Amino acid sequence: MQRNKPNDEEPLLSLEQVCPTWSRKLRIGLNDQDVRTLVYDSKYCIVGEAWGYNGRQAGYYIAPLIPLVGCLKCVKFGREMGKIAKVHGRSCASDLHPVINNFIDHWNKKHRGIRTRSMVQQIELL
Repeated sequence: MQRNKPNDEEPLLSLEQVCPTWSRKLRIGLNDQDVRTLVYDSKYCIVGEAWGYNGRQAGYYIAPLIPLVGCLKCVKFGREMGKIAKVHGRSCASDLHPVINNFIDHWNKKHRGIRTRSMVQQIELL
């Protein structure tokens, strides 16, 4: 039961719109702290930013809540990105892009209607 189903008439979102902070970091290059975050901190990773840095995608860290308030597929994307970062370190950006593209496709299909804190902040700046 997924809430906030996207409206098919809404425009597709890009990485820059869903995760502006991580989009910028990937463009300018990752530092060691960024890599540690991708590997160990689901709340602040790329997927975490899309969900508004609140841990909701992981059911607020209570596994039985994932299907109710979060998204297991998003959790899996975050884990896959973490594994890539762990193996490739600071040079992982090019290896992350296929997974990120798949994540953004998933986001647009399943979660586009969710308004995260970062997206709201972007709108307020306009």
